[in-house]
Amino acid sequence: MTEETAQIISSIVIGIGTGLASSLSFLWFMTKVRPSLEISDRVAHNKIEIDGTKHTCFRFKVINKTWKSRIYDVEAQLVLITYINSDTGQDIFMTPIPLIKDKTWSLNKISKSDTHAEYAHQFITLENLHDIWTDKHNIELRVKAKHSFSGFSRTTNKRYYNPTSSLKNGSFKFGNTTDIG
Repeated sequence: MTEETAQIISSIVIGIGTGLASSLSFLWFMTKVRPSLEISDRVAHNKIEIDGTKHTCFRFKVINKTWKSRIYDVEAQLVLITYINSDTGQDIFMTPIPLIKDKTWSLNKISKSDTHAEYAHQFITLENLHDIWTDKHNIELRVKAKHSFSGFSRTTNKRYYNPTSSLKNGSFKFGNTTDIG
């Protein structure tokens, strides 16, 4: 093998190696650019009036915590989890609980100048959780969103185990907090 052939082969190997390394680095970076959501630890509930009828309204607050980025295609699912005994343990059965609106187009990045807190959203159900949620059940909120830059999605879950400690009468405070006032 001549010196010129060896240099050509060396150049090809280096080119393939650097191309592969840069592609893997870019892919690693893109997997880190995913939505980050905070779901409230407690469920706020209060009475509201719709068409002259009072309803108990249950609210779950979600905040976009993604670093300097908007998220979109935000979807939520609320389920009642029932444990079913089987021969080797417990299986779970999930019953959907309807939300008034289970999707929103987007949530902005957190900004102190955002006077409408468009980085936060409340998912609401009128299903009376007091009637269906007992200590033998759990409730879980699942929220899926896509990152505006990378297009990668992420699902975030929050399970509520006990209605006594998870439900709080009141409404969520405004802005970047999940506190209930």
